[in-house]
Amino acid sequence: MTQKTKVIILVIILFVGLGFGVYYYLKLTGIIKTGAEAVIGCQNSSQISNFFGKPGSNLVSYNLFGSDIMVHELLPPYLDEIQKEVNEAKTGYNFTNITSYNNRQKVGGSGKSLHSWGIAIDINPDTNPYQPGNYGPPESDIPIQIVNIFKKYGFAWGGDWPGERDSMHFEWYGAEISGSILDKLSNQKILIVATDVDGAGSPNTNGDYKWIVPFGSHTITTKTRGYKDSSFSASLACFSSNNIDITMEALPSNLAGSIAGKVQVSGNYPMLMPATISLDGRTIGVSSVTGNFNIPNVHEGKHKVEAKVLFFPGGATNVELVPGENIKNVNIVIGK
Repeated sequence: MTQKTKVIILVIILFVGLGFGVYYYLKLTGIIKTGAEAVIGCQNSSQISNFFGKPGSNLVSYNLFGSDIMVHELLPPYLDEIQKEVNEAKTGYNFTNITSYNNRQKVGGSGKSLHSWGIAIDINPDTNPYQPGNYGPPESDIPIQIVNIFKKYGFAWGGDWPGERDSMHFEWYGAEISGSILDKLSNQKILIVATDVDGAGSPNTNGDYKWIVPFGSHTITTKTRGYKDSSFSASLACFSSNNIDITMEALPSNLAGSIAGKVQVSGNYPMLMPATISLDGRTIGVSSVTGNFNIPNVHEGKHKVEAKVLFFPGGATNVELVPGENIKNVNIVIGK
C-alpha cells in the first residue's frame, strides 16, 4: 500500500468518524468530492416534512404481498426488491393484513408517527402485537428471513426494541446521499457512476446528484475519461450527533441501603427510537421515546450506565448515585 493510498484511507476514516447530520466531504486524489447526509432517525417532524413533504402528501398506491396500501413515493423500488427476495426465500408466510399510511400521533409517545408519511408498515398485527414492557423475545410469527430482508433495504423492525416490542412494525430509515462529482483536473464531467443500489441514478450535467439509498454503508464507483475508476464508501448514520447527554436523577428507594434513579436522555438529542439502558452490564430496559427510564433499586455507590441506540454503537459512563442529590449531567460518547 502506497503512502498516498494510506493518506486517502485515513481521510475517509476521519470524515466518516466525525459524525453525521451535516455535510462532510470525502476528497480522493483531488478529483472527486461528494457528501453524505442522513435524513431519517435524526430529525424532528418538521425536518422530516421538509424532505418527505407534509404528512399525507407524496403518497402512491402500492400492492404489498396482496394488500393495497398507500406509501411514500420513494418506497416502491425498495418494496419491489423486498417482495422479490421474500418470494425467492419461499418461507410460506401468509401476509393477511398490511397497513402503512395513517396520519396519527405515535402510540405511547409524543410526536407524529412515521406512518403519517407512509414510511412505516405494519404486518399482521393479530399475530405480531405491540408489547410495551416486554423485555424478553418478541411475540412474532414473521420468519427471521423476512425480517432480515426488510432490514437489508433500510427498514428497522419494532421487534428489536426491548421494553417496547412492536413486531408488526417496520419503519424505513432510508437516507439521502447528495453532493457533487467532478473531475477537477481536466474539468470533465463524470461519465459513469455506479452505486450498490439499483435505481440510484447519475449526476446531472453539472456533476450534482441527489440519491435516496437505504440506511447503511454504500460504495460509489465513478469513472472519468482518461482516469482509472475511483471508488469510495459513504457510511450513512441516522443520528445528528455523536453524543448523548444523560441526566441521572436520584429517586426515593423503598429498600434500606439502596437507591433508585432516573436516566433521561437529553432533549437536545432528537430521538425517534428509544435507547436501551444497561446497568453494570445488565440490560434493564429501554427508555421511552422522550428518553426517560427509571432504574431499579440498587446499592449506593458507583454504577456503570450504558445507553445503546438501535443501529448505532453504544457508549458508557460511570456515575455515582447519592441519596438526596441530583446527579450532574454526564456525557455518553456514542461509539467509544
